[in-house]
Amino acid sequence: MKAINILRAVRQKEQDNDEVKYSDYDITCAMNEVLRYVNVDLSNKGSDYLHKMARYNQDEINAAIVADNEANVDTPEYEPKELVDFAVTGVKVPDSFISIMYIQRTDGYRLHPVSTLLELQSGYGEDKYLMAGGRIYVKHKEFILGYMGGAAPVKNIEKDEVDLPDIFFDTLVKLIRIVLNNNDVDTMTQAVTGAVDEVIPRRRYSNSRQKMPFYL
Repeated sequence: MKAINILRAVRQKEQDNDEVKYSDYDITCAMNEVLRYVNVDLSNKGSDYLHKMARYNQDEINAAIVADNEANVDTPEYEPKELVDFAVTGVKVPDSFISIMYIQRTDGYRLHPVSTLLELQSGYGEDKYLMAGGRIYVKHKEFILGYMGGAAPVKNIEKDEVDLPDIFFDTLVKLIRIVLNNNDVDTMTQAVTGAVDEVIPRRRYSNSRQKMPFYL
């Protein structure tokens, strides 16, 4: 859904179409605060609204790095980027990353976590992965990451979209108005939980079993 439409709905509810009470900046900041609360609440509920997937290919990433370095070779302030090796340098998780669900090879085999880079780089590390410092290390040139990823903050209110289904539109408008009119953290936390529960009934997850990022 478009961020600008959420802003306009907030102004309409607040009877502030002339932008007297709140600036666009005020509403954008309130919107991003609400998104942070909603991301945490949805993540705690294991909501599939936050389920995302990213594919990583080492050769493609390095090709893009080489092209970028060559394009900026005459730019004085540009610092050349180093090539990546998934097993040595690792690769950064997505900006929207909250928590891991799984890491699998392209053939569908799911890798298992280890606690040290030494263990990963051993002769028995082919079916393992390591997450450390916001980076993923694997001994494969291509893999798929399944993760819980939050809705990104709004930077450009005119052009950005909020990465949540339209069913959350009225919920976001309501919560943004609460932020604008009430700075109490406890009130906000309770409001988010109640509003999200109206969209996603708890019974949907009451019998579900969360997948753990480890195995026995």
